[in-house]
Amino acid sequence: MSGQPWNNGPSPGEQPGKHPGRQPGEPPREKLFFHVDMDAFFASVEQLDTPAYRGKPLLVGGRSKRGVVAACSYEARRFGIHSAMPMQHALKRCPQAIVAASRMERYRQVSREITSRFENYSPRVQIVSIDEAFLEMTGTERLLGPPEGVARNLKEEIRTATGLTISVGIGPSRLIAKLASDVDKPDGLYRVFPGEEASFVAGLKLKDLWGLGAVTRRRLEQLGINTVLALREQRAEFLRGHFGASTGDFLYQLCRGQDPGIHEGLHERHSISAERTFADDIDDPVLLKQQILAMAEEVIQRSLQEDWRGPTVQVKLRFPSFETHSASRTLTEPPGGTRQLAAVAWQLLEKRRQGKPLRLLGVGIAGQARRNSWKEPLQQDLFPRETRPRDSREDALDPTIRQLRDRFGSGSIRRGLWISPPGEGTESPSDPKEPSE
Repeated sequence: MSGQPWNNGPSPGEQPGKHPGRQPGEPPREKLFFHVDMDAFFASVEQLDTPAYRGKPLLVGGRSKRGVVAACSYEARRFGIHSAMPMQHALKRCPQAIVAASRMERYRQVSREITSRFENYSPRVQIVSIDEAFLEMTGTERLLGPPEGVARNLKEEIRTATGLTISVGIGPSRLIAKLASDVDKPDGLYRVFPGEEASFVAGLKLKDLWGLGAVTRRRLEQLGINTVLALREQRAEFLRGHFGASTGDFLYQLCRGQDPGIHEGLHERHSISAERTFADDIDDPVLLKQQILAMAEEVIQRSLQEDWRGPTVQVKLRFPSFETHSASRTLTEPPGGTRQLAAVAWQLLEKRRQGKPLRLLGVGIAGQARRNSWKEPLQQDLFPRETRPRDSREDALDPTIRQLRDRFGSGSIRRGLWISPPGEGTESPSDPKEPSE
């Protein structure tokens, strides 16, 4: 059963910024959030599409010597396997595991199908990543009913529409809702009521706390702090002294169940990126240009799907020594397409790379949210005048490529030319090298 659709604008008599359904003079309602987490998403999609994978340990990722586990099924997790683990280590723990290559285009398609249904339940949806989102449910009970029932309806709608399960955490803040969604996975539903935040967090392990990474946990353990309750016993001054003001305050709030403001500014800033870890280090400029073009096209195609683009071009590079650098440039207007993005990315890369071979390379765009911006004309002043006509013609193909792939599949068409930076040579007719996992 689907929730009733929302009107994105204020209801008659409702002032902007007020909670939906609130009557004049009524006291402010307590905040209420859902955190929706798609269970073992990449692996679940693979098991959905290939019945032979169901009920078996499944690893999604690359088999190369530098391949990592992008996702794993719950059957594989029983062997101590987790995402970001080197694939070779995972296969040693579970030699019988099935390995499936990542299919990001398919995962994004399913993600869009799921997230498009969230607006039937809330006018305030924050997409955090391809497999999770927050729904602010404050003030919706009068229209939709008790939160637990609404969550069950949402779970059933997703299961019926896609065949996949989701876990929903319900809480008075984003932090608590996110922690609650992990309690009863997979296919979970758990609610933390107002006033229960501190006791709920006290029952968790340090590794279960959002934003508490391995390095910080090790430092806490060195200080003799091994549990949430032990962390809660520390004074704010003590934590600031050992971890700095920002992290210290974060820890002080986190262990008490107080939301330090996670994802509050999510709607204001956005980014889209793609990166590749190469099977062998690359220093050949031709191969690097091919990789940049392939990643730039992936970023632009995702930008078209989401109808968003930002003016900041970013590159990430990692040397064989694992030394990692990033560089960015904010343009007057967002890149108009694949060629413009690739040209700027190449300039940033060459300035930072200094001729060294690379282990990993990434390309992305970021900036303040600009929805519907693909419908807006852009100023053509980003590159030297002699490159504009060719750039404009090539970048005008991006929406057409997007339409063809939507209709005939992600592998139906791709670019076969690598870019030359302005003033450097001509294109090569060779196809881009297939990226390695």
